[in-house]
Amino acid sequence: MIRPIRLESSANARFKLWKRLAQEPRAVRKTGRMLLEGLHLMEAPEALDLGVDALMLDERRASREALEAAERLSQRYPAARVFLLSGPLYDEISPVENGVGLMCEAAVPKPPELQALSRATLVYLDGVQDAGNVGTIIRSAAASGVDAVVTGPGTAAVWSPKVLRAGMGGHFALRILEGVAPEALREAYEGRIAAADARGGRDLYDESAFGFSGPVCWIFGAEGPGVSERALAVSDVRLYIPIDGRVESLNVSAAAAVCLFEMRRRRRIAVSDASSSIPLS
Repeated sequence: MIRPIRLESSANARFKLWKRLAQEPRAVRKTGRMLLEGLHLMEAPEALDLGVDALMLDERRASREALEAAERLSQRYPAARVFLLSGPLYDEISPVENGVGLMCEAAVPKPPELQALSRATLVYLDGVQDAGNVGTIIRSAAASGVDAVVTGPGTAAVWSPKVLRAGMGGHFALRILEGVAPEALREAYEGRIAAADARGGRDLYDESAFGFSGPVCWIFGAEGPGVSERALAVSDVRLYIPIDGRVESLNVSAAAAVCLFEMRRRRRIAVSDASSSIPLS
């Protein structure tokens, strides 16, 4: 049975680190540590064997499931210390108001080399700043069969608590690489690059406009301005979603889901057609 260390002071050095990880994206990049909150994300360290250094319980509302998860994780990672935080301290580092009362400090997965993604199915985030949008796109990317997500300058920190929360575990189904300039992406990538651009281009649903066989990288741009000129310059095609004229555009995370699942739909049809054309012996 776990015997947590009670923590009530904000002057504690470990707590100061957690607060930095919760509030400062650069702290996540500098330390290589992240905070995971909630039972769903708690499964990720178990699945990937990430290094868990600490478990944090909220003394007010840690649920039975949270306590069981803490027990399980503490057995898997015997070097991890378990802390019982007072309510006000837990609230300072938690990304949600009414969570289950369990967090952990874990290692950020090692990023891949850009060259290793040269023929992968990719999503490139071009300055997408909202944490909720970044996390939602990561979740959609994982659900639609994308291999990796690459981010450009100005994009929200992928391993920050709010992005992780919105990603709902999608991070751990993907390879993720941050801070790649569009020009570096183009130089390394051997497939075709499609920019989702509400300002024009070719109709996403026109099957003659762009085929999705082979490696494809989707670029999704920042809220408001959309895909930057630098990113458009490295794209092979601009594709737009034909929407009803009563609205000007879609939220970037909604647009990403539409594009990614249209690619998945067409690829499934292509596989089905190829299978049905094989003669039976």
